[in-house]
Formats: sequence, structure tokens, C-alpha cells
Amino acid sequence: MRPCEIDAVLARSPIAYVPWGALEWHSAHAPIGLDSTKAEGICWELAKRTGGVVLPAIPLAANTIKPFKGFPHSIDISAGLITNLAEEICLQLAEEGFTLVVLFTGHYPPEQIDALEAGAARARAQAAGTAFKVCADNHFLEGGDFSADHAGAYETSYQMYFQPGSVKVSDLPERALTLDEDGITGEDPREASEERGAKQLEILLQNAVPAIAVWSKEINAKR
Repeated sequence: MRPCEIDAVLARSPIAYVPWGALEWHSAHAPIGLDSTKAEGICWELAKRTGGVVLPAIPLAANTIKPFKGFPHSIDISAGLITNLAEEICLQLAEEGFTLVVLFTGHYPPEQIDALEAGAARARAQAAGTAFKVCADNHFLEGGDFSADHAGAYETSYQMYFQPGSVKVSDLPERALTLDEDGITGEDPREASEERGAKQLEILLQNAVPAIAVWSKEINAKR
């Protein structure tokens, strides 16, 4: 976006979405950057409905599958670095005039959520006129029949939906898939589809859009 385009959105709906992803093994069938693709795609869909600006996805994650199970092609980042970065981004977006900053992570182990929340908490102590919220796609599954996973049918369906053609399930071994051997949890990714990704997104939006409206209303009432 050019500066004038950002300024126009800021004047209408001062919401900043910061997608947070990872560079992490998602088995043989899916791209390493799945969490970033998922987070950025969801943020774009949220912004279409709530207004706001979507920043580029930040592919930095704590507690990836690399130290957990030793899978390659993964970059594991310290929680302290993520906290510091989250704080600095939040504060500078507040300086720009955004009244709601949503740190939306597609990588959601407790260590990642806690690191982002620590950064948001520091920002809250310094910028009372802006609300800083940390959330993940698995926070908005209520009312659906879907469960979050790692590289299973849930995440793979989002990848298929947001980047058609980027998944190749034929690269998976012809046997039962496991966490230890394949880095997969949840339903078999061979059950994934673009159609399922669309349904998952519909459920998420039904739950997330009202929550964001409440967050915006609350901070605006304080100003």
C-alpha cells in the first residue's frame, strides 16, 4: 500500500492486523511457511469485514517442532526476541494512530502465545489509547466441527484454500501418519480440501468479527 492508501484506511478504521507465522516443518506435503500463509490469509479476510490494515506476516516462532521433535527446515526463535519485537511493533503502530492492534498468530503453542502477550502487555503499559490483542485461529473454533492440529487436515485445508496448488499429499508415505515420524497431529491431511478450508474460515469469521467489533468499541469508549 502507498502512504495515501494507508492514511485513508486509518481514517476509516484504525485497526492494524499483524499476522504472525513461522518457518517450520509441516510434514512432506505442505510448505514450511504454512503458519504464515494461514495467519496472513485470515487477517486479510478479517480486514475485508472490519476494515483496517494488514501488515506482512512475521515468520518468527517460539517452540517450533524443531526442538520438540528435531524436524529440519525450521527456524526456532527465542521467546524474548518475539516479546521485544511484538512490543516495538505495537508501540510504533500506536504512534501511527491505530487504536486496535491485533497480533494474530497461526503458530499457537503456549510459549508463542505467552511471548506475544508479554510484548502486548508492555505496550499496554505505555500506550493507553490503543488496545493490543493477541489471538490465534484456534481461539475461534466454537460452533464448528473442527479441531486445531499441526499439519493435519485442519491446517492443510487452510493452506489449500489460501494457496491452491501448494499442497502435495502424494508426497506423504503410504502408512499411518504420526507425530514422531511425520510431524503431524490431528486428522489425516489426506482428508483436507479447499472446501473444508472455506468452511473453517466461515466459522472463524463468525466468531472473530464480533469479538473485534467489541474490542474496537471498548477502546473507542475510553478515548
